[in-house]
Amino acid sequence: MLAAERSVIATTRSGEPWAAADGVEVRALDVVADETSRVEAALSGADALVICMAAGRQQDRRRVYVEGTARILEAFAPASKDLSQGAGRVVYVSSTSALADADGWVDEEALAWPSSERGRVQREAEERVIEKCEARGWSWFVLRLGGLYGPGRGLGRIYRGDPERILSGDGMQATNLIHRDDALQAVVAALRAPAGVSARVHVCDDDHRPRREMYALLAESQGGPAPRWELEPRSAEVRGKRVANGRLKELLGVSLRYPAHALEA
Repeated sequence: MLAAERSVIATTRSGEPWAAADGVEVRALDVVADETSRVEAALSGADALVICMAAGRQQDRRRVYVEGTARILEAFAPASKDLSQGAGRVVYVSSTSALADADGWVDEEALAWPSSERGRVQREAEERVIEKCEARGWSWFVLRLGGLYGPGRGLGRIYRGDPERILSGDGMQATNLIHRDDALQAVVAALRAPAGVSARVHVCDDDHRPRREMYALLAESQGGPAPRWELEPRSAEVRGKRVANGRLKELLGVSLRYPAHALEA
């Protein structure tokens, strides 16, 4: 993808422009199956990249996120050689799953790796991006998104199924979510950041209310019964990882449109 002020190239595995905006050129790119020459052709003419992928249910996550990202970076040759104007910038869309579990606030300086395989794959992909970009003198951003919601993916989908089902635990784990529109703001801000600026940035709401509270509000908004939990809370304190978003605001200058969970979105 090119910087926001210029023309935009988007890729899909099929190359079909099923949801492309006007003026967006859509090309076919399968980062797992395509030959190197086809990957290079798909990226031809790009000055900057936004790498945002989701593995299909039948795909190996490591092949997509780690090996696929490596193939993209190896094939990328910025059309412009002027790095002072942002050529060569790479924005990698990652996930807060790349962070280790913790009980409290976690910022971008946290070094511990996650224990889950899903999280370790994301973290390895991040490291590939940083290593390759720094070796080539490209600026980079790793955007760690919280759970994504918004139009077509409303929070109301979380509360569904059998209302009589008892939910496991006590529901006092913190939530780390981000609205689609704010995630897009972060991507555009990363593309527009001054040349030479590179960083990991956490992209999350200000709102970290516990799941218990959020589920209850969702049930109420849908006219359903209050959820039942396996355990009663031992205290009113929120537990678990709360992803700090200070760098999103201070470095990228993003003002969240949805700082609190938008239950209707």
